[in-house]
Amino acid sequence: MNTTPAGASCALEREGTVIARIAQTPAATTVKKTKHDITVRCTKDGFQEATFLDHSGAAGATVGNILLGGGIGWAIDSASGADNKYDSPVNITLVPIGAAAPAPAAPAPK
Repeated sequence: MNTTPAGASCALEREGTVIARIAQTPAATTVKKTKHDITVRCTKDGFQEATFLDHSGAAGATVGNILLGGGIGWAIDSASGADNKYDSPVNITLVPIGAAAPAPAAPAPK
């Protein structure tokens, strides 16, 4: 888990439950793989809270498991979430409190 600037504290939530906390970034944590997404919330004094949705997706080994295991291995892994993965590392940029939002892009000239 990386934040810009470093030194943020983050909570990882899945289905409304905190599953891990990071006291200060950069840092790493291990979470159980499931089919459910993880919401990462990071805070740091002087900055707005930043939120990142880490989607649970199929791991690359899933195709091999289907081909080699005839689908039985995939069915077991899919039911447990073992065939899923999350982004790593997660990089989050914190915006200073009171900072102006970026200006919208100008329309293309006609």
